[in-house]
Amino acid sequence: MLRLPGQQYDEETGLYYNRHRYYDPLQGRYITQDPIGGAGGWNLYQYPLNPVSKIDPLGLSAWSDAKSGACTEGICRLFSPFIGPEKFSDPDTAALDALKKINGQSICEDKEFAGLICMDNKKNYFATEANRGEEHESSPFDSPCPGSTVIATYHTHGAYSFGYADDFFSKRDVGVYEYNNVLGYLGTPGGEFKKTDKSGKELFSKKELTTVCRIHAN
Repeated sequence: MLRLPGQQYDEETGLYYNRHRYYDPLQGRYITQDPIGGAGGWNLYQYPLNPVSKIDPLGLSAWSDAKSGACTEGICRLFSPFIGPEKFSDPDTAALDALKKINGQSICEDKEFAGLICMDNKKNYFATEANRGEEHESSPFDSPCPGSTVIATYHTHGAYSFGYADDFFSKRDVGVYEYNNVLGYLGTPGGEFKKTDKSGKELFSKKELTTVCRIHAN
């Protein structure tokens, strides 16, 4: 039986379950009001008007970019074929959000994590899923931008290692930015959130990240 993305059919009632409420296909609406009120939209009973580009897997509000496939953790993992990543108005915020989620885990495992910062055709920015690398190596381009433009890479440096300047961009890092003509973002074990231009010139360094072993809950 055909149903809208994110819905589970309830044979006993003939309704579709969306975790927080039920949808009636005969009426074309939910049978109860949105639990989050107007935050989910002005119509408290409505499923997204365009279910091809938007879905409502939780019965709360519409999720955009249904086909991008770049959102992969938590509830996103369950609906990854349909929904997309969280987007931001600038690349710095997208990179900071991504690094906040992985810097603690990177320190725990003493492994680098890396991904890309992408720009869609509406000039919104988002991060691809972080790839787990090695102790002093990672591959951001293994997590490509889906149908969008590569703006920057982001990566972490794991925990402190003897003989390594882990709170700074390495020569290898800068070489990647120059070769691919992209900006670079770095999360360090000292909690620094850093940005460099395409030539390797550092643009800022801010104390924004965790400095302890911590696994982020998506």
